[in-house]
Amino acid sequence: MVGESWLLITLTLLIVSLITQQIPLLLVTLLVFLTGLLIRIWSHFALSRVTHEHHISSEKAFFGDTITVDVSVTNRKMLPLPVVEVGLEAPEELKVIRGSVIPAATDPFRINLSSFLSMGWYHKVTRRYQIECSKRGYYTFGPSIIKVRDPFGFTNQEAESTKTDRLLVYPRILSLKELGLPSTEILGERRIRRQLFEDPLRIVSSRDYVQGDPLNRIHWKATARRGNLQTKVLESTTTPNLVIFLDVNTMETRFQAPLEGPLESAIIVASSIASHAINAGHNVGLFVNEPYRGTREPIQLAPSRHPDHLQRILVALAHPQGWPLHTIERMLSMEGRNLPWGASIVIVTPTPTGSLVGSIRRFKRAGRSVSLIQVGNTTDMVIPRDVPTHFVSDRIHQDLVEALEVTAR
Repeated sequence: MVGESWLLITLTLLIVSLITQQIPLLLVTLLVFLTGLLIRIWSHFALSRVTHEHHISSEKAFFGDTITVDVSVTNRKMLPLPVVEVGLEAPEELKVIRGSVIPAATDPFRINLSSFLSMGWYHKVTRRYQIECSKRGYYTFGPSIIKVRDPFGFTNQEAESTKTDRLLVYPRILSLKELGLPSTEILGERRIRRQLFEDPLRIVSSRDYVQGDPLNRIHWKATARRGNLQTKVLESTTTPNLVIFLDVNTMETRFQAPLEGPLESAIIVASSIASHAINAGHNVGLFVNEPYRGTREPIQLAPSRHPDHLQRILVALAHPQGWPLHTIERMLSMEGRNLPWGASIVIVTPTPTGSLVGSIRRFKRAGRSVSLIQVGNTTDMVIPRDVPTHFVSDRIHQDLVEALEVTAR
């Protein structure tokens, strides 16, 4: 009605009214003309000086926290807007406690935080949504879209904002007691803090080789320079090291989808051990057999107890989705040889295998301290008694989710 058809209808009615000399028809023609003119003017200026924006209350949160998302629309002109629809794309995995939600048109795994408004001139409206961080992960809010309809409902004007806000939901941290893990066996005795460890990455000097020195301590460059066997003299440290190897594989075959319960529970175990160890004064490292989301870079954090190191670990643990790049035993073989000599190694896996047990045995024969934490019982693998093993339920995550639902009621 507001395009070429509006002009055609107006012209037709005008010709007919003049031929028939019908005053009522002439008045109808005038009404159609004014209505079409009003709609065209309104459509032209509808989105002029109209802005819409969104903001989340926090970019980082822990599992179970509640954040707010504000969606605002501002009309900075004299023209009122009787019907305004504004929608913000949001992740489907997070629970919307307050606010209307509809499925997203562009992505079946996204939702729209949708609002219908009526705005006067120089008016601003803000809709606030409460979002429960009911799942660990890395999420985006946006883009957003605004649609404005004319007073008669004939036309729609819309605009899109590509701005996105990012939310990082850390995994839940529990005490080792809540997980049923003995801290002394996982982290070692307290007296371990006063023992001296030698760091193979820090060579102080060399000395003459004596019978009984390990072959991996031979300093080949110094040997070539001096003409007789030399042994590395390593720097000693009193800070114990704990390195966590997290296996994200929950599938017995390659054609299965990841199992949420075992995966999330394994991540909770890894984050809880890391937190406990850092608070106990350990250098903590983390290796995960899955890359950061959207990259091919594996998750590898060298042992450290820097004040920000726990946050780095939690950020890394927010990324896994259960699609391993390679097996955990392969990562253990590749990275284990570069770890500080006195480091304790903890392997967290929902799917232990014979190959993994073989790797653990080789590391133990080499004098390494290695322990295995099996999350759930998704395989029929029987762990030999000579491999230190602890069992943790794979219902940890589900119990936390159910506790959230009870609290929300």
